[in-house]
Amino acid sequence: MRRKQVTLTHAVLAAAILFGSAGCTRIDNALASVPFLAFMRSSPSFDPYESPRPAPPGAVPFDGPLGEAIPPIASVQLGPSRVATEGGLREFASGPWGQNPFAGEDLLPLGQAMYDRHCAVCHGTLGLADGGAVARPGEDKYPAIARNLTLPVAVALPDGYIYGIIRAGRGLMPPYGARITHRERWAIVEYVRELQRRAGTLPATGAAQQTAPGGE
Repeated sequence: MRRKQVTLTHAVLAAAILFGSAGCTRIDNALASVPFLAFMRSSPSFDPYESPRPAPPGAVPFDGPLGEAIPPIASVQLGPSRVATEGGLREFASGPWGQNPFAGEDLLPLGQAMYDRHCAVCHGTLGLADGGAVARPGEDKYPAIARNLTLPVAVALPDGYIYGIIRAGRGLMPPYGARITHRERWAIVEYVRELQRRAGTLPATGAAQQTAPGGE
């Protein structure tokens, strides 16, 4: 008799747990339909690979995960992104932020890794604008829209100008400032100069001009 009572008690507890959990699910679904009460479904934390909003113009600088906070570059809205203006890039390149603070370091290995990851798809592994689907010349479907980085017009760009394009974008090139850190951007600039030396358009010991040309 006692054994039957224990078995019955267990059955009642199991049923209570089953119906209770189902009831909680219905209640939770009802609460989740109200945005204010859906915090357990939609977490306020950042999703994977999601970057926080950039600081608004005039905000107090602070150290962040993307490196040293630097002044914004004048930009305009182009499609879904804001890209730098010619005047903004000129101003940035001629100022103190347009000078490479890592000039004494060996940045080429880092620069090559970042270039191959972010730039080669359009500009090609050698900077000849022959890489990736969007930069293959001779194909009507994907016309060549990336710049050949070894041409004299690219060699003449100051280092700060190239850094600014990487950070803020220019023309059809989107901004990469949220994906590449301050140090990595300068490493890419150093590697672009190395590609120009290999192509013979920049002397082995030569430096780029310090004033941007009139056009992009």
